Amino acid sequence: MDTLDYLSKSAALRNLGRYYISDERQARMFTFSASGFEVGFIGTTLSAELIATECGRPQGEAAVAVVIDDTPFVQAQKITLDQPDAFYVLAKNLPLAYHRVRLYKRTESACSLTGWKKLTTDGSFNAIKETRSLKIEIYGDSITAGNGSEGVEGDDNFETRTENALISYGALASEKLNADFSIIAIGGYAVYRSPWNVDAPIKNIPQMFSFADCTWSTTLTNAIPWDHHLYHPDLVVINLGTNDDQYLLPLPAEERIQEMANFQKATKAFIDLIRKTYGNCKVIVAIGMIQVSLVEKLLQEVVASYPEGVYFLPFHSLKVGGYMSNGGHPNKAMHVEASDELYQAIKSIL
Repeated sequence: MDTLDYLSKSAALRNLGRYYISDERQARMFTFSASGFEVGFIGTTLSAELIATECGRPQGEAAVAVVIDDTPFVQAQKITLDQPDAFYVLAKNLPLAYHRVRLYKRTESACSLTGWKKLTTDGSFNAIKETRSLKIEIYGDSITAGNGSEGVEGDDNFETRTENALISYGALASEKLNADFSIIAIGGYAVYRSPWNVDAPIKNIPQMFSFADCTWSTTLTNAIPWDHHLYHPDLVVINLGTNDDQYLLPLPAEERIQEMANFQKATKAFIDLIRKTYGNCKVIVAIGMIQVSLVEKLLQEVVASYPEGVYFLPFHSLKVGGYMSNGGHPNKAMHVEASDELYQAIKSIL
């Protein structure tokens, strides 16, 4: 039997997405959508001691997805974290050989905190053999977090059981590219302003750029910082503006004109921050997985202001049709369609 704990620094262990060490919880926390860890071992079983908040609460309970070896993301095993601190079997009855297991958080950071304390195998942990040279970072809202991606007819209200970030367009496109990916996304958030988070101290996604996590109680003073040296993407996707559109539409005409200009300034400032931080990083600005009225043209204008390195991607995944749960969020088939559009865009750019 072999064990790794949350402080381990081993070639058998890799972080996926953003994370931080909590001495208070004695855990390595992974909070943003699709964050988690990757581990290599020779053995037949793997278990993990995981912690979680919001257990038993339909609007907050966390779940993770477990990918064993080369299992496709769409076939990943779901484990609901229904205990505040418990051991969960991630893999069992495997052939006695080298295996790689990846664990991704299915649910978004605003709903629950999650972390791991200990990993155990009946064999021995072994250096991860697989490598991925391409790194992608994705900023978004509930769409990018996979809200409603597993919803079925009648799932009209948000519950975390219908959310799966691992089958969101960004994760699926990254899988096709064999790329590392990091998602920073929370439902109801915007690039500038949203009508859905007026009571939250953090108002938009750009404020989270240097956060290791973010919940509805995170402020600029208590936020846990993220070190950008830990993950340097080759390409960044910004799929924001849907909630901004819903903020802009009801405004009186004169105020709307001014706020549309502010939206463009905020978008450009975010792109500039990303490019300043990541050097020659390519940026894709995307929109359209939920219908918008105003922001598509505004985003096109922002992208056109850059001579190179910034690209516009209008998604056409709505053409797939079908039931859209949780108030009109993209379904699984729409995410698959959008993932192919993003995959093709990235291939053409890189």
